[in-house]
Amino acid sequence: MFVCIIYSCKNDTKDTQSASSGDPALDKISEEISKNPQNASLYFQRAQLYYDKSIYDLSIADLKFALKIDSLNPDYYHLMADAFLDYGNAKEAMNAMTDVMAIYPERIPTLLKMAELKYILEDYDSSIMTINEIVRLDPQNAEAYFMLGLNFRALKDNTRSINAFRTAVEMDSKLTDAWISLGELHEEKKDPLALQYYESAILSDPKSMQAKHAKAFYLQNNGKINEALNIYNEIIREDKMYSDAFLNSGLLYLELDSLSRAYEQFDLLTSVSPTNYMGFYMRGVVNEKLKKTDAALRDYQSAYNLNNQDKKVQDALESLKNQ
Repeated sequence: MFVCIIYSCKNDTKDTQSASSGDPALDKISEEISKNPQNASLYFQRAQLYYDKSIYDLSIADLKFALKIDSLNPDYYHLMADAFLDYGNAKEAMNAMTDVMAIYPERIPTLLKMAELKYILEDYDSSIMTINEIVRLDPQNAEAYFMLGLNFRALKDNTRSINAFRTAVEMDSKLTDAWISLGELHEEKKDPLALQYYESAILSDPKSMQAKHAKAFYLQNNGKINEALNIYNEIIREDKMYSDAFLNSGLLYLELDSLSRAYEQFDLLTSVSPTNYMGFYMRGVVNEKLKKTDAALRDYQSAYNLNNQDKKVQDALESLKNQ
């Protein structure tokens, strides 16, 4: 079967993105495309690079070329859906998935992708219907049960959500996100089993910063400050760009009244994530406690410039200005 899908593109496959981008990886693929303009996989590879760089319009343009050459590759449609969705065009994202579903109505990865898209678009009932079709075709598909758990959780049906996540990890113990979700759901119930689930998440993937953060945050919320700090410090050692670890450890040092250590963490946060207003706001809080009014004012102003909707930032800035 050959299906030709047109995404409002011209009738030729002339590459319009061959000019030097300054990025060696992009330029290398562009050069290969200029030599092999009918190679759909090259357009797909470049589209993936553009997507990874959040250059969604160029990613979409390359995927249109790829689909004109090879309209049967499901990966092209999947990335097209992601690119359109992140570009803010949910309708075209759904169109891409509808097109590939017409070609491969029983392909499990495509059904999972469709279920995920419907979940993202908050069409939970339709997502569940798609998942039920996956389970009919593949009763042992752990990812389907994980997606089912996400949908039930969104619908506030926590009992069925827990059951679905449990089924998922029984089928595949490496589903780290499912273990984390189980921990969060039990934490909401004040059930101490939450800690075991977070520990299972770490065992499922010892390199997962999200799993370690989930356990640390649980410990933080249950008064085990030093244990939480140890994990946050471990995260920072392993991933110096994990901004939440700086924020939370700073908050804990502040709770311990260790202003110098708190300042250090918030200061690092402003360097690691300069668009995160909380780093500037919390550094301002510490500076104010240290009686460094001018520095605190600058920090509050920086936080306000990044997010002028947070009332605590508004209040802190106004209060200090009026002193």
